Amino acid sequence: MKQIFNAFVLITAACLLFSSPFAIAASGHPDVALMDHQGNLVVLDGNTPYSPKKTCGGCHDYDMITNAYHFQQGRTDAEGRIVISDGFDSKKPWNLSDGMYGKW
Repeated sequence: MKQIFNAFVLITAACLLFSSPFAIAASGHPDVALMDHQGNLVVLDGNTPYSPKKTCGGCHDYDMITNAYHFQQGRTDAEGRIVISDGFDSKKPWNLSDGMYGKW
């Protein structure tokens, strides 16, 4: 009887997992072709940067994502002045501010 119950619980959990919003996360994101800012395919050995807007914007709300709090965190100070700078941190030049804005 315990084995039947365990099997029932396992099957129920699997059904819930694969019929929920978590199913997409569990199965992964579909392959996506990288596009440049003009909408052209980015080639692997090329030097053209990809555009998140052109690459992801067809399926995802790019404007909503890029204006969200955590995406913009560190772009401005408390008074709303833009504080990002290419010279913010000479030891870590990829950091553009003290917030999350511009970080990898």
